[in-house]
This record gives sequence, structure tokens and C-alpha cells, in this order.
Amino acid sequence: MKNRFNYFEKFDKTYFTTGGYDDYLERFEEQGKDYALRLIKKIKPEKSWKFLDVGCGMGGIVLALRKLGFEARGIEPSQFCLENSPAKKWLKFGDILNLPFKNQAFDVTITIDVLCYLTKKEAKKAIKELSRVTKRFLFIETICQGSPNADQKINPDPLRKDKSLLKEKEIIDLLEKENFYLFCPLFGPDEKLVLSPSEKIDFNNIFVKKFT
Repeated sequence: MKNRFNYFEKFDKTYFTTGGYDDYLERFEEQGKDYALRLIKKIKPEKSWKFLDVGCGMGGIVLALRKLGFEARGIEPSQFCLENSPAKKWLKFGDILNLPFKNQAFDVTITIDVLCYLTKKEAKKAIKELSRVTKRFLFIETICQGSPNADQKINPDPLRKDKSLLKEKEIIDLLEKENFYLFCPLFGPDEKLVLSPSEKIDFNNIFVKKFT
């Protein structure tokens, strides 16, 4: 666990203001709003549903969802984000490998660009944790083996675990074992990310839990 905390310390102010994240502090709220609106359009949630963003960064999605009237919270390991986020009262420290919530505590769970910072063994454990706390829908966006941004040419990041990335099929198969099936992507292959039009679309899929 000590090594995990040492790793978390690398996600500091320098990380969130340089390289591929050099404009992150200027765009995270607008980008979060775009994700939130797209997600709501796809899953059509009831106002009573609870949302969790795992690895939420500065909390752009959490802010957007709360402004739309939903209960939304975030988990984030970066102390810089936790201390400086405008959404910090709805955020708490947490590790995707051990989420501090009860089973099915949230109707919708979101995780964006987190699995690609894990070893393959860790990513498999993380998927189990995400599935455990999710009651209805799970949205995962991540760089996979062979996906458009896996070559580090766009948005390079030395902290990513590129040598142990999961394949898209591996993620889908792991979630099927957890009783989730593929619902639909959030972004189509030809769509552009808000404020990041040069960035290509990676694995970004909504999964829905099977009711038995």
C-alpha cells in the first residue's frame, strides 16, 4: 500500500498543469459538463439516482451532475485535486482498488482514464470494485492495448502503465463475468472531444447491469 501512496503523490500540481494536462485546469468544468450531458442523454436517469466518479480529478463531472440536480460524488487519490477542486466538499480520498462504499451504493459509476494507470492485475481488481458498488450503469473510458492513444504520441503520459494495458475484449469479458453487458458507447468513433479535438477516441462504453 505504501507504494500506492507514493505513486499517488506523483499526481501533483505539476502533473495537472504540464504536458497533456497543461490546460486541464481551464477546461475540466466544460469537459465535465459535456460528459454529464452525454451520459444523461444515453441512460435517461431518474432524479433519485446517485452517481459516483472514480478518479474524478478536479471534479468536473461531479459539478455538472450536481448542477443538473443529481446526487453525485467523487473519489480521487490526488491531494492536489482534493485540496483545490471547486467540488471538494463532494470529493473524498479513495483508491479504485478498494472503494470505501457498500455494494450497489450508486446507480451510476463513472471512471475515465484510470484503468490505464494500473497493472493488468490491478485493473482486473478495479473492475470488480467498480462492479461491486454499481447498481445500474457503469461507464468506463480508458486507453487499451492497440487503442488510438496507446502510442503516447497524443497526450503522452509517463505515469501510464502502457506495457500492461488490457485489451478491449478483456474489459468486456471481465464485466460480463460481473453481470454487466455492453449497452452503448458515449462517443462515436468520428466524434471529437470538447476542447481536445486532436485527441482520438479510445475505449468509452456504458455497461448496464443485468437484473436477475
